[in-house]
Amino acid sequence: MSTIDPTYPPLDAIQEDARPISQATEKVEIDTPRMLFSAALAASLLLWVAMYNGYPTVFSDTGGYLLTGVFQIALAPYRAPGYAFFTSITSMGASPWFTIAAQAILVVYVLYETCNYLIGSERKFLDRCLLIGVPALAGLTSLPWLVSLLMPDLFAGILFLTAFLLVFSGGLPLARRILLALIVTISIASHSSLFPIAALFFAAVAIMALAGGQMLGLPSARSVMPWLLVPIVAAAFWTSAMNYRMGLGFKLSPSRNAFLLGRLFADGLAGDFLRENCPKEHFISCQYLSHLPRTEEEFLFQHPLFSDLKTNEDEMDAIVRGTIAAYPRRFLLSSARQAFLQLGTLRTGDEIRTYGAREWNDSVMQLVYPRDLLTFRRDRQIRGRLLPLADALATVHTVVFWISVPACLLFAWTRRFPRINYFLASAIIFLVINAAVCGALAGVFDRYQSRVAWLMPFCLFVYLSGLAVERNRGVTEQDPACP
Repeated sequence: MSTIDPTYPPLDAIQEDARPISQATEKVEIDTPRMLFSAALAASLLLWVAMYNGYPTVFSDTGGYLLTGVFQIALAPYRAPGYAFFTSITSMGASPWFTIAAQAILVVYVLYETCNYLIGSERKFLDRCLLIGVPALAGLTSLPWLVSLLMPDLFAGILFLTAFLLVFSGGLPLARRILLALIVTISIASHSSLFPIAALFFAAVAIMALAGGQMLGLPSARSVMPWLLVPIVAAAFWTSAMNYRMGLGFKLSPSRNAFLLGRLFADGLAGDFLRENCPKEHFISCQYLSHLPRTEEEFLFQHPLFSDLKTNEDEMDAIVRGTIAAYPRRFLLSSARQAFLQLGTLRTGDEIRTYGAREWNDSVMQLVYPRDLLTFRRDRQIRGRLLPLADALATVHTVVFWISVPACLLFAWTRRFPRINYFLASAIIFLVINAAVCGALAGVFDRYQSRVAWLMPFCLFVYLSGLAVERNRGVTEQDPACP
């Protein structure tokens, strides 16, 4: 005799809950002043780290992005120029405060669109998404540290949210869909790692859409794929064109295998390859056999070998290919280990703890934002007074992340919120891909995973919001006069 699981909703209920909301036709009275006030307040809250610091925070790479953006010059090791041009445009040549304000506005808009899709477009719940969700994210996650930072790290999370909406939110009006596609393009172009991450994630969510699209009423894979493929192609073309303009050739990545070679030196694989092959190969690197670089940072920023290889890129490529071909099993095991370690390496404030370019960034500020120089020199980060707060909150953020993961999985196990379950599955896939790409191609650093770790607490907030919506609907059904 068959039994019915009372905790599992019937298919028609799932389809009703998962049916895309047509924002174009739904009659929702929009209080524009109230919405703008909520958005402005939310954006301001996300900037609290910069406000407390006294200036936008910086990392060792910040100076390179700022110089490239203003003077359109390329600095080795070459990075994706997209974020450099973003800072140049958004700062208006006046101050990076405008840049981080633009970053905050982007985050608030994407969070608003995500809440609109996941929990519905009822005005009071969207207001709660901004007035409750954003303060929670600002206080309990790495998000405000990313928003306040003059680095492209923030765009990893933005990429995930916008790509998810383009795939799953079939009711988006054309204008908003185009805007989200533009944000995806900017996000991908902001950092080299986001090209492979985007490609892998797009493939994964397309498969998800194919697998569950009919039951959930999602757009067909054929209809959404152009919205994913066009941004990644546009980002690649834009990046290559900017590199060409700076004299690096029409290339997506002028640095080629520099970051991967640094990782291979850190693993010891490149060193073993050189020791075995230097007797028969005439590599420039062979003269450094007795003191090869031992970490990624040493290879890229301290060791003279990198300067020699900048003018001998073919040798760099030959060492990378030869190392992987000689030790494929060791490389795969090492990559898997790196990815696993990267998944749990997510402490907030890595840019504060490992900051080591004070003189470099100071000289860049004199050239790019001379009127801000004194303010920059007096901020808490430069005076060493921001680190204690970063360390203290890093522990809080880590605990919140690891609480959010099982809590979200518990919600998913109840099968009450199909849309949010797909969001959770997509977020987990994105976090794994981010860890795998960064860990395998560059190395294990807190910065790489903390830039997306805030997505799990946000997912938990969305589940809690879904409970609130469900409860409100139940009360309304019992008492139609209830607001």
